[in-house]
Amino acid sequence: MHVIKNIIRYPIKGLSEEYLENIVLKKNQVLPGDREFALARYNVEYNDSNPKHLRKTNFLALVKEEKLATLKSTFNPNTKHLLIKLGENTVIDEYIKDKKSIEKVETFFQEYLNLPINEKPNLVQGIPVKENGGLTHSFSDIPDKAISIVNLNTVKALEEKIGKSINSLRFRGNFLIEDGNPWEEFNWIGKKIHIGGCVLEVFKKTQRCAATIVNPVNGERDINIPKEINTHFGHIDLGVYAKVIKGGKVSILDKLLL
Repeated sequence: MHVIKNIIRYPIKGLSEEYLENIVLKKNQVLPGDREFALARYNVEYNDSNPKHLRKTNFLALVKEEKLATLKSTFNPNTKHLLIKLGENTVIDEYIKDKKSIEKVETFFQEYLNLPINEKPNLVQGIPVKENGGLTHSFSDIPDKAISIVNLNTVKALEEKIGKSINSLRFRGNFLIEDGNPWEEFNWIGKKIHIGGCVLEVFKKTQRCAATIVNPVNGERDINIPKEINTHFGHIDLGVYAKVIKGGKVSILDKLLL
């Protein structure tokens, strides 16, 4: 029987993960605070009064900027305090609440990634919905407001095939689950699953892209994950997406029931 081993969100797209002990999910919403912010490329038009889904290539992300993996960031969604370290050195310590602090963050990424002077990225936000704690827009890889689920035993099955250790953070999932069979999550497509006080409906496999090639610890492109999955299993999918159809609290070690 599957249980939740980790609950993870990524407050700023492309930056570090945040581990949570529990979370309250809202119906038809992403994990609260997940991909709430992103660094849009200089030429991307994002209208926060009428946000639309944009492909990941419109934002700074590991798929193109592997150097992001060498930064370790923490973000407090309540105070908007952003702390970024490069090794032991603090490179950003800002409350991103005003134009000056936001511009300082944007300029840091421009310089860190050696972007041209006229290509400073823009820090953008999916505007929160005050009534239910959700987001009018999240900078997810897909347009649907979904939870990403990764089966750790599936990751182990891939490890065994290629003879290398694979950090599960490559897949940037929200729920990491264990104690089940590899690949069985693909059988959940179209089915409802119960976790804690929530009901989710699994609707799609997660297709893996070049971002998973990047080692999340050192930023090196060291394992071609999509190629390895395809070579050994005949597809490039790992993990599934699910929609929240009944909200509630989810905690670590909660069982996943079909």
